[in-house]
Amino acid sequence: MSQPLHKGKTGANAVGFVILTIAALGAANFVGTRFFKRLDLTTEKVYTLSQGSKDLVKNLPDRLNVKLFMSEDLKPPFKQHAQFVRDLLSEYETYSDGKLKLEVIKIGEGDSKKEEEAQKYKVQKSNRGVVSANKFEIGSTYLGVGLDYHGEIESIPIIENDAGLEFEISGLIKQMTVKKRKIAFANSEGELTPGGGHGSGLQILSEQLKKTGYETTTVELKATIPQDVDAVFVIGAKQPFSDRAKYVLDQFLMRGKSLGIFVDGQTLQTPRGMMMPGMDMPQIAQNNEANLDDLLSAYGVKIKQDIILDMQNYIGPVMVGGQMLGVNHPVFLIAGPLPQVHQINTGLKAAIFPYASSLELIGEAKEGKGNVTWTKLAETSKESWRPQGPFVFMPTQRPRDMTIGTDKGPFPVAYAGSGKFKSAFAGKQAVKEDGSKVDGNVSQPGVDPMISESPASSRLVVIADSDFISDQYVNLGLRSGLQLYVANLAYALNIVDWLAQDEALAQVRNKGMQSRPLDQVKEGTVTLIKAGNIVGLPLLLLLIGLIRWRIRSSARSTAKL
Repeated sequence: MSQPLHKGKTGANAVGFVILTIAALGAANFVGTRFFKRLDLTTEKVYTLSQGSKDLVKNLPDRLNVKLFMSEDLKPPFKQHAQFVRDLLSEYETYSDGKLKLEVIKIGEGDSKKEEEAQKYKVQKSNRGVVSANKFEIGSTYLGVGLDYHGEIESIPIIENDAGLEFEISGLIKQMTVKKRKIAFANSEGELTPGGGHGSGLQILSEQLKKTGYETTTVELKATIPQDVDAVFVIGAKQPFSDRAKYVLDQFLMRGKSLGIFVDGQTLQTPRGMMMPGMDMPQIAQNNEANLDDLLSAYGVKIKQDIILDMQNYIGPVMVGGQMLGVNHPVFLIAGPLPQVHQINTGLKAAIFPYASSLELIGEAKEGKGNVTWTKLAETSKESWRPQGPFVFMPTQRPRDMTIGTDKGPFPVAYAGSGKFKSAFAGKQAVKEDGSKVDGNVSQPGVDPMISESPASSRLVVIADSDFISDQYVNLGLRSGLQLYVANLAYALNIVDWLAQDEALAQVRNKGMQSRPLDQVKEGTVTLIKAGNIVGLPLLLLLIGLIRWRIRSSARSTAKL
């Protein structure tokens, strides 16, 4: 016979259970506030703060005040966006060790005091359309972030979605709290520069650099490059470099600084006398005489005078019938998948290189000797080839109608080198500003002694293409939804980070600017897939119906009353 329950004992057990539950929840909350952890099952960990962002706020030199302004009457999906922003900023606060202070300000209807504070922090009201109760409504609401550091205020005035938000926030924090590094673009030999304007320059790249805390400038390769410049880029040079220009670049690298050289081996030109109004004239590839062979060869790399074509290609802009159209053509080659063997490539899948040439390592670099470590950053696919004889560009020509030849890929198109470089002018004369040459080993008025070898901190990136980062192509990604061109922008920014030895935000940027191109398949495979969708699926449904009909017919014939 079971023992009768004792009411006092039962009540004590219940109270004890409640107390233990509350204590456990309190302990979990206490531990959670000090040891933050989130389970993020996404491939790129888009809901988890990147290590670069954690390090950035952990190493803040002083207190940073962050205010999240949001309207109380936000509707989906903006209500969910606001919660995401709040959670993200809370993570920043958690990892800052008390240096970042977050305040959430909810603005109600007609709350003029809080609206004035939002305006002070440069957060703006925005018209946001939402669908509710089977109707479309537009409401004017707040959702933005303001940052205050030593009285300097920066903001993300309007937040419309979650994409790339961590990159924006970390970029602003870095811009406000970290000493800016200076990036210079050479502009003396016909290169692309930030001041070239959209379509013909590097304005978009320059704007992105400024957003992430860099200072940009231009330099003529005549005087010695200033000491406060961390990296120099030579992009799209179309004129022969003078000995003085090469000497300036060489000595800059020898000082332990970094160079990025993006130069084409060949360029497309319409022969003189063939320009006819209203007609599409063929363009012929001609050698780009930039006169950089001796400089780069001394470092161990050579830009070949060719153009590479690839069956693994993308959409690019071409002129057809007097109109700019987007067509797939082998000149717009896809280099990918990118090998995950270097910080520049980390997290990126592929890049587009329009009208690219090939590279090769020479001398000690080819044999893997010397004091410079070379890493192949990108190469074409096995379906790429080098045209035999002069290449004539015809935008409407189909790849299957082209002569492929026997000189097939893959071909390297990008290399990164780091270590102790030997000067291209070692054992030669130094070049003065006026172009005259003097003994570089003898101290002379107005002439710095020649440096014959760099320290191990020197870095060099060489890419046999300059179009991939120009405004013309990046705009295709930003305005036309061709995401691989947006990935090109992320790729170029990663290169800048590595050359400037400032890789903190590379992982953050990749999360906000990632692309996932479909794998390239052969035309025969595409035809089979189409046939399977059009014919195979209906036949499969018919077969299932016949089998089911036979089973039911057999069951009826054997059934007994």
